[in-house]
Amino acid sequence: MTPPLPSLELFDTHMHLERDGDPAEGFVAARKNGVTRFLIAGGCLESSTRAAHVAAAEPGAWAAAGVHPHDAEDFDCLPPFEKLLALSEVVAVGEIGLDYHYDNSPRDAQRRVFETFIDLAGQLGLPAIVHCREAFDDCLAILKNTLRANQVFEIHSFTGTPDEARTVLEMGAYLSYNGMTTFRRADNIRETLAIVPGERLLLETDAPWLAPVPHRGKKNQPGYVRHIAEYVATFRKTPLAELAEQTTANARRFFNV
Repeated sequence: MTPPLPSLELFDTHMHLERDGDPAEGFVAARKNGVTRFLIAGGCLESSTRAAHVAAAEPGAWAAAGVHPHDAEDFDCLPPFEKLLALSEVVAVGEIGLDYHYDNSPRDAQRRVFETFIDLAGQLGLPAIVHCREAFDDCLAILKNTLRANQVFEIHSFTGTPDEARTVLEMGAYLSYNGMTTFRRADNIRETLAIVPGERLLLETDAPWLAPVPHRGKKNQPGYVRHIAEYVATFRKTPLAELAEQTTANARRFFNV
């Protein structure tokens, strides 16, 4: 008989909804795996609206609203996002940022939209969820120029260098790690995982992408944050229960939930 899983209360701080299927099934499975809280990230008006709708109906779930850099070229109207961000279930701005790997939107549009939403997060006093891929210098410049004093932000799916990690940590950032941490060739990610302070560490799945080992290559789901937590606890030589308590407390503080 398989022994029962130890009781935990983990927080998947970054997941996305798929266009098809019933998201409730994923939440039910996640709770059986000790994942009890969820942040559903938006990336455009449509996905942000759906994230808010699902979060309002799902216990322990909240949403973020924003424009992903891939969709920056299509952004032209801020008021609908301001309306979403006024909802009690929408607790963060995101995901927003820059992606120079795919360049699905022109870089000038990405920078303009990123700056707009960082400024909006500051106006509203909401945390910002930042996507930064192969664009650290420009991300940093916008953050330095736009952030208000004590404005809260995180770099989600962090893949930067140790020096980049130290730079944003000095600015007050939280760093979030997902299934890539478990990949065999992800030594660069583990280098920063080794130095991030415990009180600034967040866990995420980025579901339905980037499933961790032992599910790599399959569709990711929020319950798999448990595999990430187990790996991170072993890597950081921290008891799993302690890591779960710390990262969940960090997430609740970051999102003010």
